[in-house]
Amino acid sequence: MPSSFTKRRARNKALFSHWDQCSEEHFQRFQLSREQVKSIQEKLQGYIVLPGDPDYNEDRKLFNPVFDAYPSMIVYCIVEGDVAIALHMAQQSSLPFTVRSGGHCTAGFSAGSGVLIDVSKLTDVAVDATSLIATVACGCPFSKFAAAMQLQGMHVPIGECEDVCVGGFVQGGGYGFTSVTFGMNCDNVIDMRVMLADGSIVTASKDENFDLWWAMRGGTGGTFGILLTVRYQLRALGDVFGWAIIWPLDTEQAMVNATGALMELQANYMLRNASPQMNVQVSLCYQPGETAGLPLSPMQPYLMVRGLYVGTSAEGQAAILPLQQLPGAVTQWTLQSSFDDLNNQLLNTPYSLPCFPEGTPMPFEDKTSRYVARDLLPTEWRSLLDYYKTTPNEYSYAYLEFYGGAINAYPLGESAFIHRNAAFDMVLDVFWFGDADKAASEAFLEGWMALVEPMSNGHVYQNYPRLNEADYGWRYWGWAEIGLYLVKLKYDPTNAFRFAQCVQAPLEDDKAKAAALPPKLQAALQQTMMNR
Repeated sequence: MPSSFTKRRARNKALFSHWDQCSEEHFQRFQLSREQVKSIQEKLQGYIVLPGDPDYNEDRKLFNPVFDAYPSMIVYCIVEGDVAIALHMAQQSSLPFTVRSGGHCTAGFSAGSGVLIDVSKLTDVAVDATSLIATVACGCPFSKFAAAMQLQGMHVPIGECEDVCVGGFVQGGGYGFTSVTFGMNCDNVIDMRVMLADGSIVTASKDENFDLWWAMRGGTGGTFGILLTVRYQLRALGDVFGWAIIWPLDTEQAMVNATGALMELQANYMLRNASPQMNVQVSLCYQPGETAGLPLSPMQPYLMVRGLYVGTSAEGQAAILPLQQLPGAVTQWTLQSSFDDLNNQLLNTPYSLPCFPEGTPMPFEDKTSRYVARDLLPTEWRSLLDYYKTTPNEYSYAYLEFYGGAINAYPLGESAFIHRNAAFDMVLDVFWFGDADKAASEAFLEGWMALVEPMSNGHVYQNYPRLNEADYGWRYWGWAEIGLYLVKLKYDPTNAFRFAQCVQAPLEDDKAKAAALPPKLQAALQQTMMNR
C-alpha cells in the first residue's frame, strides 16, 4: 500500500483542510501559528482537536456537566512520544495546561482554558500471573484492567466505576471494595514511570526516586509530572462473598432500628473489632423498595449496608449473621462470585445507588467528604439519619466507606496518603437536573457539612476534592503537605504543573515541619532542603 494512502495521512489532510478555513487569530490564542499547529500534528501519532472542529464540543466535556471548560486545544496522545510533544507545546502558552485520563475529577481539574493533554488512549495493560505483576498505562479504565486481571485470577483493589482510569485514581490513594483486606490501590504500587515537565522520563519506586514515589501515591494527579505507567503487585483471588442488608427509614421505630444497626456496625465492624477480610460500605439512599422488580416511583429512604468478604461463603455468612438478626434488618441478597461480578452487584442490585431511571442523562453533581476517626454517639448517628431525610430530592446519596485492616496498617511514612487512622470516609453526593434545583441541592450539601464537621477529624479524601474547600492543603495531606511542596520544588522547579488546588508553600514556618518528615523522605529531599 502506498504510504500516501495511510489513515494517519488521510486524517491529517482532513484536519488541515478544516483548519485552513479558520482565521489566523484562531491559532494565536495559544501563541502558535496555523503552520506551527500543522507541524505539530504531523509529528503526532495522536491528533489535535481545536475549538470549532466537529468533535470539539463533545471532546471537551468532563464526566460531570457542572464543569463546562473550553480548552484552547485538546491533544489526544496515543503513544508516550505524543505526551512529550504535547507537554512541550503546552508550556509555550501563558495559560496553565491540564492533563486528563478519565475526566472524573470531582472538582473539575481534568480540564481548563489552556491546552488539554488527553492520555485516555494510553490504555495498555499486561498481567503476568507468574510474577504477580501488572503493568498498566495511565489511561486504562477499570473495566479493561479488571477484565485482564479476572482472566488470570489476579487482583488489586480498584475503583467502583468502570469508566474511571488508573492515572488519577492511584495518585489520590484509590479506595475500593477490597481495600480493607489488601490496602489502598496506591499501597500496591511497585513503581511508576513519570514524564517530568522537561519531557524526561523517570522511574519512581521504593529504591529509586523514593521521594517522588512517596509523593505520587497520595499527592494527587497533575502535580509533579504526567504518570505514564504503573506496575502493581498482584495477588491471586478466587470467588469472594458479597451481601446486602437494608433497613427502612419510614417510621420512628424504623429510625430506632437503623440507629441500632449503625451502633452495631461501629462496635463490631469498624477498626478494632473489624475482620480484615470484611469490606463494608454503608449508604443512605432512596430506593423503590427492598425487593427487585418494583416500579421506580414512589421511592423511600433506606439505610443500606453492603459488603464483600474475602473468604468462603460459610465464613462470610457467619460474619454477617449478627447484622441479619438485628431488628428491622432485611437481607436483600448474598452471593459467592468473582470480584468483578460482585463489584457490579454491590452497586446495582436490586437497584442502582443512587437510583436513576433507565436512560436518565447525567445530572449535575456536587459532593463533599470528611473522615471520621472516633466512635459516634447514638444521637450523632440519629442526627445523620434525620438530616438525610430532609433532602430536596430523592437522588441525594450519602455513603460511608469503611477503613481499617490493611489501609490503617500501612506504614504512615511510606506514602503521602495520610489517612491511616480513619474509621470511615463519610461522603454526600447531591444531584440536580436544572438550574432551578441547584440552590436547594447545594444548601442541603452545606447543611450536611456543618452537621458532619464536629464528628470528623477535618481531613478529606483527596480523590473527592471540592473547589471551595477551605485550607485544602491540610485537609487533603496534613503533615505531608510540606513534604509534597519540597518534592514539587525538586521535580517541577518551574511550576509547570499547576491548578486551583495544587501543592503550595505552607503558610506557616515549614522548617520544623520538614524536620519531622520520615527520615527516608528527608534523606531523598536533603539537597532540595539545603538549597532553600
